[in-house]
Amino acid sequence: MSRSLAALCLLLLMTTTVKSDVRFWYQDGNWTVWNEKTKCKAVNRPVIETSHAPYMSFWFVHDLANPGVSIDAYFWPGVFVQGTKFNINLLVSYGDEQITVPAEAGLDFALRTDRPLSQTEIDLLVKQTLLIVKPENSSFSIAVDAVKIPIVLQQLKVCADVLGRAAQNPE
Repeated sequence: MSRSLAALCLLLLMTTTVKSDVRFWYQDGNWTVWNEKTKCKAVNRPVIETSHAPYMSFWFVHDLANPGVSIDAYFWPGVFVQGTKFNINLLVSYGDEQITVPAEAGLDFALRTDRPLSQTEIDLLVKQTLLIVKPENSSFSIAVDAVKIPIVLQQLKVCADVLGRAAQNPE
Protein backbone atom coordinates (compact mmCIF):
# COMPACT_ATOMS: atom_id res chain seq x y z
CA MET A 1 0.00 0.00 0.00
CA SER A 2 2.72 2.52 0.92
CA ARG A 3 4.58 1.87 -2.34
CA SER A 4 1.40 2.45 -4.33
CA LEU A 5 0.79 5.70 -2.49
CA ALA A 6 4.39 6.81 -3.07
CA ALA A 7 4.11 5.94 -6.78
CA LEU A 8 0.86 7.92 -7.04
CA CYS A 9 2.45 10.94 -5.31
CA LEU A 10 5.45 10.73 -7.62
CA LEU A 11 3.19 10.51 -10.66
CA LEU A 12 1.25 13.59 -9.50
CA LEU A 13 4.51 15.48 -8.94
CA MET A 14 5.77 14.54 -12.39
CA THR A 15 2.54 15.49 -14.19
CA THR A 16 2.02 18.86 -12.53
CA THR A 17 4.08 22.00 -12.83
CA VAL A 18 6.94 21.77 -10.36
CA LYS A 19 7.09 24.85 -8.17
CA SER A 20 9.67 26.05 -5.70
CA ASP A 21 7.40 25.02 -2.82
CA VAL A 22 7.42 21.34 -3.81
CA ARG A 23 7.10 18.84 -0.98
CA PHE A 24 8.29 15.24 -0.93
CA TRP A 25 7.37 12.68 1.72
CA TYR A 26 7.90 8.92 1.77
CA GLN A 27 7.62 6.59 4.75
CA ASP A 28 8.33 2.88 4.95
CA GLY A 29 8.36 1.34 8.42
CA ASN A 30 10.58 3.49 10.66
CA TRP A 31 12.35 5.11 7.68
CA THR A 32 11.14 8.47 6.42
CA VAL A 33 12.38 10.47 3.41
CA TRP A 34 11.41 14.12 2.94
CA ASN A 35 12.68 17.39 1.55
CA GLU A 36 13.64 20.73 2.92
CA LYS A 37 14.36 23.72 0.65
CA THR A 38 17.55 22.40 -0.99
CA LYS A 39 18.03 19.06 0.76
CA CYS A 40 16.46 15.66 0.89
CA LYS A 41 16.83 13.71 4.11
CA ALA A 42 16.15 10.17 5.27
CA VAL A 43 16.11 9.08 8.91
CA ASN A 44 15.92 5.62 10.45
CA ARG A 45 13.47 6.66 13.19
CA PRO A 46 9.98 8.14 12.99
CA VAL A 47 10.19 11.87 12.29
CA ILE A 48 7.90 12.68 15.20
CA GLU A 49 10.54 11.22 17.52
CA THR A 50 13.56 12.83 15.88
CA SER A 51 11.99 16.28 15.64
CA HIS A 52 11.86 16.40 19.44
CA ALA A 53 14.95 14.33 20.24
CA PRO A 54 17.21 13.32 17.34
CA TYR A 55 19.45 11.28 19.63
CA MET A 56 20.57 7.83 18.52
CA SER A 57 19.46 8.28 14.93
CA PHE A 58 21.09 7.79 11.52
CA TRP A 59 20.42 10.11 8.58
CA PHE A 60 21.20 10.14 4.87
CA VAL A 61 21.37 13.68 3.44
CA HIS A 62 21.37 14.69 -0.23
CA ASP A 63 22.14 18.41 -0.56
CA LEU A 64 21.55 19.88 -4.02
CA ALA A 65 24.46 22.26 -3.46
CA ASN A 66 26.83 19.33 -2.83
CA PRO A 67 25.62 16.34 -4.87
CA GLY A 68 25.90 12.92 -3.38
CA VAL A 69 24.69 11.26 -0.22
CA SER A 70 26.34 12.11 3.08
CA ILE A 71 25.61 10.92 6.60
CA ASP A 72 24.55 12.60 9.81
CA ALA A 73 24.70 10.47 12.96
CA TYR A 74 23.20 11.64 16.23
CA PHE A 75 24.35 10.13 19.54
CA TRP A 76 23.75 11.19 23.18
CA PRO A 77 24.34 14.80 24.30
CA GLY A 78 27.84 15.48 25.59
CA VAL A 79 29.52 12.59 23.77
CA PHE A 80 31.66 14.80 21.49
CA VAL A 81 33.48 18.10 21.61
CA GLN A 82 32.05 20.38 18.93
CA GLY A 83 34.47 20.84 16.01
CA THR A 84 36.40 17.61 16.71
CA LYS A 85 37.25 15.44 13.68
CA PHE A 86 36.37 11.73 13.76
CA ASN A 87 36.11 8.81 11.43
CA ILE A 88 32.71 7.14 11.39
CA ASN A 89 32.96 3.38 10.94
CA LEU A 90 30.02 1.65 9.35
CA LEU A 91 30.32 -1.99 10.36
CA VAL A 92 28.35 -4.11 7.94
CA SER A 93 26.49 -7.37 8.50
CA TYR A 94 27.03 -8.78 4.99
CA GLY A 95 30.58 -9.21 3.78
CA ASP A 96 33.80 -8.58 5.64
CA GLU A 97 34.30 -4.95 4.64
CA GLN A 98 33.93 -1.81 6.68
CA ILE A 99 33.15 1.68 5.49
CA THR A 100 35.14 4.48 7.12
CA VAL A 101 34.15 8.07 6.41
CA PRO A 102 35.78 11.21 7.90
CA ALA A 103 33.37 13.36 9.90
CA GLU A 104 33.20 16.36 12.21
CA ALA A 105 31.19 16.93 15.39
CA GLY A 106 28.88 19.82 14.54
CA LEU A 107 27.22 19.58 17.94
CA ASP A 108 28.16 17.78 21.14
CA PHE A 109 26.01 14.84 20.00
CA ALA A 110 26.09 15.02 16.18
CA LEU A 111 28.56 13.94 13.51
CA ARG A 112 28.37 14.93 9.84
CA THR A 113 30.52 13.25 7.22
CA ASP A 114 33.06 15.46 5.44
CA ARG A 115 32.31 13.94 2.06
CA PRO A 116 29.51 12.11 0.25
CA LEU A 117 29.58 8.33 0.14
CA SER A 118 31.24 6.79 -2.91
CA GLN A 119 29.28 4.55 -5.25
CA THR A 120 31.29 1.56 -3.94
CA GLU A 121 30.26 2.44 -0.37
CA ILE A 122 26.61 2.81 -1.39
CA ASP A 123 26.75 -0.52 -3.24
CA LEU A 124 27.95 -2.16 -0.01
CA LEU A 125 25.28 -0.45 2.12
CA VAL A 126 22.37 -1.66 -0.02
CA LYS A 127 23.34 -5.29 0.67
CA GLN A 128 23.07 -4.97 4.45
CA THR A 129 20.45 -6.12 6.93
CA LEU A 130 22.07 -4.49 9.97
CA LEU A 131 24.48 -1.59 10.16
CA ILE A 132 26.48 -0.54 13.22
CA VAL A 133 27.52 3.13 13.18
CA LYS A 134 30.48 3.70 15.47
CA PRO A 135 32.80 6.70 15.72
CA GLU A 136 36.45 5.74 16.04
CA ASN A 137 37.74 5.62 19.62
CA SER A 138 34.22 5.81 21.03
CA SER A 139 32.25 3.41 23.15
CA PHE A 140 28.97 4.63 21.61
CA SER A 141 27.35 3.10 18.55
CA ILE A 142 24.01 3.08 16.77
CA ALA A 143 22.40 -0.08 15.41
CA VAL A 144 20.48 0.62 12.20
CA ASP A 145 17.95 -1.72 10.62
CA ALA A 146 19.39 -1.65 7.10
CA VAL A 147 16.92 -3.91 5.28
CA LYS A 148 15.13 -0.94 3.69
CA ILE A 149 18.25 1.06 2.79
CA PRO A 150 17.97 0.20 -0.96
CA ILE A 151 14.42 1.60 -1.07
CA VAL A 152 15.35 4.58 1.10
CA LEU A 153 18.30 5.52 -1.12
CA GLN A 154 16.10 5.13 -4.20
CA GLN A 155 13.47 7.45 -2.69
CA LEU A 156 16.20 9.91 -1.65
CA LYS A 157 17.28 10.04 -5.30
CA VAL A 158 13.70 10.59 -6.47
CA CYS A 159 13.35 13.40 -3.92
CA ALA A 160 16.59 15.02 -5.15
CA ASP A 161 15.45 14.70 -8.77
CA VAL A 162 12.14 16.40 -7.95
CA LEU A 163 13.92 19.21 -6.09
CA GLY A 164 16.40 19.58 -8.95
CA ARG A 165 13.57 19.97 -11.46
CA ALA A 166 11.86 22.48 -9.15
CA ALA A 167 15.06 24.53 -8.96
CA GLN A 168 15.31 24.56 -12.76
CA ASN A 169 11.64 25.45 -13.26
CA PRO A 170 10.66 27.67 -10.32
CA GLU A 171 7.27 28.58 -11.79
